Amino acid sequence: MTLSLSAIGLGMRRIGGGLALLALAAGGQQFRAHQKISLPLAPEQTADVRLIFMNALGENEKNGARIIETAVSFDPDVIIFAESSAVEDHLEPLDGLYRFLSPCAEQECELLVASKEQPKRFWTLPLNPFWDDRYAVAELELPNGKSFFLAASHLLKPWLSGVAESELEKVIAQYNWFSGPSVVVGDFNAAPWSRAMLHLLSSTEMRTLRNPKGTWPTWAGDYGVPLDHVLVKNGARVVSIAYFGENLGSNHRGFVADIALP
Repeated sequence: MTLSLSAIGLGMRRIGGGLALLALAAGGQQFRAHQKISLPLAPEQTADVRLIFMNALGENEKNGARIIETAVSFDPDVIIFAESSAVEDHLEPLDGLYRFLSPCAEQECELLVASKEQPKRFWTLPLNPFWDDRYAVAELELPNGKSFFLAASHLLKPWLSGVAESELEKVIAQYNWFSGPSVVVGDFNAAPWSRAMLHLLSSTEMRTLRNPKGTWPTWAGDYGVPLDHVLVKNGARVVSIAYFGENLGSNHRGFVADIALP
């Protein structure tokens, strides 16, 4: 559209008009594609579980205590941090509140999961040769008897050709294995309209938010790029979502999402 306006400004009205039509057609096609792989919020449903996800930024240790304090203030049922070495020395507030804390390597903590309920099953999976423990799954049963799969992912940047593609296929295979209500949170390093995310969503029946807000960089607020996502399938729905963390030292905002289960 910018090229169209520039052409019109230079007196090339026909060329500018043609470029405008092409831009509108491309935008319409992208809109229709997003409709197919997204769901609106479901505020009419009753939330069963509250989740928090945030990429805390590994070298952000000086803000680790504030990040934990902020997360706990939302009273979530599950807390998940990527690049969680930023918070690993400040986990005391979780004691007594969360029955389960995922194992974390002493020198490198990539993904941390804290849950009020002890998972029926929990496992991690290496996705690439560079970082371990960037993928984790918990099968959780809530006090109301509802069960669901919760997966957390921190994917490579999709332009790391030769590695990112194989990582994405591993994640797709994992998501397709889930047989019941499923929720995925994570830093995917890709916007929902990107080729990588469109491939993931169309291959798994996972659904992203219809109107996602920006999570990176933090200074851009809602108008940044939505790289951090909550995805659902098999009847799970996002009732509400709120973003936080602009002043917590990370370059990503976190989110707290209320989820309804069938």
